[in-house]
Amino acid sequence: MYDPEVLKRMHGALSKGNEWARDASMIVVVFGVKEYDCLIKEREYYLFDTGMGTAFLILRATELGLVAHPIAGYKPALVEEILGIPEEVMVITLVIVGKHAKTISPVLSEWQAESEKERPQRKSLIEFVHHNHYHAEQEGSSK
Repeated sequence: MYDPEVLKRMHGALSKGNEWARDASMIVVVFGVKEYDCLIKEREYYLFDTGMGTAFLILRATELGLVAHPIAGYKPALVEEILGIPEEVMVITLVIVGKHAKTISPVLSEWQAESEKERPQRKSLIEFVHHNHYHAEQEGSSK
């Protein structure tokens, strides 16, 4: 959504720590409906397909020179209420879309501001890639 009035209402659905998202020009609400996709026994492919679609949306926004940042910090019930989303529709994530800022926002926490300057360290592959079978404890993992 990009309507200024709807965006303003959506700001109330953002969790503490996501105040920076109030500067975005658009919020994409990613949702899915289990019955709209392939269901084979307990496998719900709509989550996979929705994730792939979200990834492509983020890649395309990046190609256009925008920032697209998915967040988990929001109140799903309030998002559903604001947008009139029915109960059978699952809100999966919000993607905050906007332009790169020239300066770091003062509403960011110290950790968030540092993350803007330098990419946070990611887990090494050995911590989550498994060869031939799953191993609960990987060598070199942080567990």
